[in-house]
Amino acid sequence: MYAGTLFCMHKMLYYICSVKINTMTGQIILFSVLAFPLLLGVIFRVNTSHLFFSLMAGELLARYFGHDVEKLAEQSTSQSTVFPIGELALIVVPMILTAIFLRGSVSKSKLVLHIIPLAITGIVFAAFVLPLLPADLQAEISTGRVGKYLLDLNRVIIGSVVALQLISLWLLNRIGKKHGKHGE
Repeated sequence: MYAGTLFCMHKMLYYICSVKINTMTGQIILFSVLAFPLLLGVIFRVNTSHLFFSLMAGELLARYFGHDVEKLAEQSTSQSTVFPIGELALIVVPMILTAIFLRGSVSKSKLVLHIIPLAITGIVFAAFVLPLLPADLQAEISTGRVGKYLLDLNRVIIGSVVALQLISLWLLNRIGKKHGKHGE
């Protein structure tokens, strides 16, 4: 199943990157990347902390095993790509699996509390994914103000957002818990 998913993602990403890039396409891809964690979190009602952890785990997997997965994908499809498909797959797949396996981990009434942290997770996701895209696509994305900031300041963004996510984790974990003797 994983090889089939990898093959489909490889074909989709190959098609996206082979399309003639224009400014509108770059902006659509940028905002799709930014919205991906938000949509996963809202549609599947997944706890932001879980999605953020899976994003970080995916980034580590991509860093250490991305080239191996890329070689496997190239061997199975007999096509060579210019961009690191293995790294992209290893960042995206853990988030999708987390959304599927932990769906419903946030009640509908508390989902609104997760909107801002999910949007922040989208910023980190973009900071990880955008530098992996082909140079011409990065150039088109950087023509917009948001894309330029994300590509130029990704280290500052990642550090700031990790700190904000930790604070969010600590605060959201305490909401709804009773303190004191006998739960009062």
